[in-house]
Amino acid sequence: MYVRMVIGEAVSPDQIRELRALFLEEIRSEIGKEDGNIGANFMVEEGGNMVIMLTHWTSRESCLKYHSSLSYRQLVSKTQYLLIGDFVVKVFRME
Repeated sequence: MYVRMVIGEAVSPDQIRELRALFLEEIRSEIGKEDGNIGANFMVEEGGNMVIMLTHWTSRESCLKYHSSLSYRQLVSKTQYLLIGDFVVKVFRME
C-alpha cells in the first residue's frame, strides 16, 4: 500500500474549516472514484494552521496516476486560495 501526503498551511482557522468542508463533502468522494484509492484522511495541526490530507492507494502506479490527473489539478484549483504558498506532496510505501 502507498500513502500520498499533501501538506499545506492554511491562512486562518476559518480557511481550515472551509478546506475541511470541501474535503469531506467533495474531494474525498471524488478521490474515492479513482482506480486504486482505498481511503482518505484530513488532519489539522493541533494549535496551528498546518493541514495534511492523506490518500491511500493499492499501488504506486495508481498513486502517481492520480497525481497527474485532471481530478488532482481541479483539487488544487479549488483549494489553493485557502493556503499560504503551494502544497508539499510526498509519497510513502507502507511497510
